[in-house]
Amino acid sequence: MHPVVVDILLLVTSIYAIVRSSDLLVDQASRIGNTLRLGDYFIGSFLVGIGTSLPELFTSVAAVNSGTPTLVAPTIFGTIIANLGAGFGLGVLALYFFVPKENGFYVFTRKHALSNGYLTFDTKKTLPVFFAGTSVILAVLVCRDNVFSRTDALLFFGCYAAFMFTELNSSRRQRLSSAESAMQQHGAQSSSSRSSRGDAWLKIGLSFLVFALVFLPPIWSKLQEMSRDAGDVARFCFIGGLGLLFILRVFSHISSGQLRSASSIRPEAGIASIPSWVSGILLVISIAVLYFSGVIVVHALLALDQDWGIDSGILAASALAIGTSLPDIVVALNVVRRGRHKLLVGHIFQSNVFDVFLIMAICGFITPLTEVASGPAIISILASVVLTLPLLWTLRSKRLTLSGGIGLFLGFVIFLGLLFG
Repeated sequence: MHPVVVDILLLVTSIYAIVRSSDLLVDQASRIGNTLRLGDYFIGSFLVGIGTSLPELFTSVAAVNSGTPTLVAPTIFGTIIANLGAGFGLGVLALYFFVPKENGFYVFTRKHALSNGYLTFDTKKTLPVFFAGTSVILAVLVCRDNVFSRTDALLFFGCYAAFMFTELNSSRRQRLSSAESAMQQHGAQSSSSRSSRGDAWLKIGLSFLVFALVFLPPIWSKLQEMSRDAGDVARFCFIGGLGLLFILRVFSHISSGQLRSASSIRPEAGIASIPSWVSGILLVISIAVLYFSGVIVVHALLALDQDWGIDSGILAASALAIGTSLPDIVVALNVVRRGRHKLLVGHIFQSNVFDVFLIMAICGFITPLTEVASGPAIISILASVVLTLPLLWTLRSKRLTLSGGIGLFLGFVIFLGLLFG
């Protein structure tokens, strides 16, 4: 097997582990939050809004601890662009697609489109958009010297604290925050997606395939080679995590009756029915799997840099950013598909605020980030500004039309072209 193919398979496998373990972490954290009777906002916005950004967090921290802090900025801002272009842009386009009729879907027909074919920004939702826009503009200013220092990290942490304070204050009188509703929609979507045995077997088969891939001799040898740099703990946690995710997938489908008949499905069963102390253990395990999968991702990117000659920063801003933003993109499309398109605004932009302000602050506290305004990093930062500024302008009319959604998606495609051009 060609070394490049091995590196790509390992990258895909580790991204899968990150996305699936982040889902597991969010599920168990929300269960623990409900058990402890934490507030609605904390469970909804903090756990779920942040939960979809955990892949970027753990991958960035792993990059810093692995001695490659230059991957942090491309990963974070590449994710911002993926969220805006692929997540938010496709979400707006989906307003025209997810309108059922007898023999299919209406396509680009304003008469039948959800919300008359445009996405509305109500007053409650403008705050995340404003902070997300401020975050990328501030990033350009503080990164002009090509270094993100601990002082800059402190500034970003303060901005995130201000965002959380204002969000908490504005949601004090609301029974459910929009982010929590998005979580519930995501959970409902997960339950509804388990309505057929075919879907269940497909998911089990995919989990098993990913787990079995690591035992192929070329990939196993590559993991052993990486262990010299990353350590055996990273390899064992990564492989063990994939095995655990497969076991939990099988357990969830068996206990809820999804492998038998549709009439025997019990949505309340599965992982949601496990005791709270088990949720605590799974929470800790999922954090470990997230981090060490991030370590494997970083080493796979560096290996592709060496074997294929493509800059690791470019791969971080493209392949890794798209992979780690998949939870945001999937949730965004499902929110629109289920007719809750107004939740799309808060979900995407809360994730972006977390990505820029808090992840960069955490990584900057660990060690100052270098080369944050050169190469793929500066392309990613400037592209995120270009995509964000028009959204700030739309706050005047408080709506985003079909042309705006197309523009965001094309901006994402152009960004990828600039990276690889």
